[in-house]
Amino acid sequence: MDFRYLILMIAFTTVEINLTESRQNDKRRWKSEKSPYSQFVNICDIQDRVSKVHCYCENIKIKTATKADCWVFNGGIAEDDPFWSNFYSQPKIERLTFNVRADGGLTYIPAKVIVRLDRLQYLNIQYANIFSIPSFAFTNSTTLREIALPKNKIGKLERMAFAHLIMLANVSLAENQISELQRDVFYVLPNLQRLHLSKNIISVLHDGCFKHLNNLIKLDLNSNLLTVVIRENFQGLSNLITLDMRNNKLMMIGDLSFAELWSLQELYLDDNEIEFISERGFGGLTQLKKLSLADNKLGVLDDGVLDDIQKLNVLNLINNKLETLKQETLRSVIENMKSNYALISLDGNRLICDCRLSWLHKLRNETRSKRVKASLDRLSCVMDNKLKNNLVNMKTQNTDTQLKINSGYKKEIDRSDDDEEEFEDDIYDDAMKDQDIGFDVSKKDYRRKLMEIPVDMLPCASKLSYEATFSPPTQDEVKYYKTSGCEKCLASISFMALCTLTRIL
Repeated sequence: MDFRYLILMIAFTTVEINLTESRQNDKRRWKSEKSPYSQFVNICDIQDRVSKVHCYCENIKIKTATKADCWVFNGGIAEDDPFWSNFYSQPKIERLTFNVRADGGLTYIPAKVIVRLDRLQYLNIQYANIFSIPSFAFTNSTTLREIALPKNKIGKLERMAFAHLIMLANVSLAENQISELQRDVFYVLPNLQRLHLSKNIISVLHDGCFKHLNNLIKLDLNSNLLTVVIRENFQGLSNLITLDMRNNKLMMIGDLSFAELWSLQELYLDDNEIEFISERGFGGLTQLKKLSLADNKLGVLDDGVLDDIQKLNVLNLINNKLETLKQETLRSVIENMKSNYALISLDGNRLICDCRLSWLHKLRNETRSKRVKASLDRLSCVMDNKLKNNLVNMKTQNTDTQLKINSGYKKEIDRSDDDEEEFEDDIYDDAMKDQDIGFDVSKKDYRRKLMEIPVDMLPCASKLSYEATFSPPTQDEVKYYKTSGCEKCLASISFMALCTLTRIL
């Protein structure tokens, strides 16, 4: 009997021990599941309201989410916080966004997350307090394809900040506080194609700062503080197609400034302060098709400035200070301007009505581009008071000339004036319109649409009141006037030369 009793006691003790261990295991498991910092907490289904990070996913089931939109609250989170290990719960995330509250303290790139997500392709962090990007900040990820860091406070990029990211195609650092680009910031990025640096305060591009970006096709430097660019700034960008440098502080373009950009097709230099472009300023841009120089301070373009860009078919020069645009300036691209998709824009300049613009009539008639025709149809030019009086006198003296003037000047689109107004009143009305569009009218401007002035009515430069001196025409000018239908201009020049010689004698 004693032996049987002993066996029963041992059996009961064993059962009690097993039950106790089971309850303890259940308690530990329950605690583990409730802890927001446990390795196995599902980041897509965080129940703790005081958690510093909350993520919203398209699928909350563990190990299934591919997209996570995370918000950082409660004063931010430390770089070594155990919470980051919770991203093991969703290892398939491909797109990850961090939105940081104004009081958030995310001051670093969360490398501990990147290293745990071996399928991560897209990383976006915005509104954080990141002041610099350290070397190898993205842990040499082999999967990242796009990094967007807009609207942070990034002021410095360390060497190798973006390095050994073999799949990276797009980088955006827009709307930060970057003031300069050092060398070797972008290193071993064989697939990087687009780099956005707009809306920073970049004033210095160190020589060779892009030299490792051999496959970059678009570089956006819009809205920075660059005052000068030189050839060495763009070393390595042999495959760049689009360069955007609008809204900077550029004052001039020197010789061969863009010569390293052998493949460049689009160059945007609008809204700078460019007053001068060297004759070889665009030297080497043999593939360039679109050049935009709107809203600068250009007063003249040298004859050879476009000679190297023989594929150019879009030229934007609106809102400059040009007084003329000679055919010789566009001699290498004028045939391109006759193609279906060409465009030349000259609005907002102070072009002088004279025979140096007569070639635009011919271009208007020969081009197949509706955009070129529309642009030239609305193009206006300025006549000085003496020229205006001469035209009025010619109107009264010659009936044929009067008919040409009337047919040319009284076909304005959307004109609200009476079609029977006198020619002098028409010119005065146009001068008033110039005040509305912002021209300096301290000297009264008499503007007419160029295409409405017959070619043979356009005076040559030697007859205009603003020409102080006279020089006889060159052989090229004689040939030009003959081919442009301005024989009267040539005859006038010859007559003036004779008169000048007579006075001298």
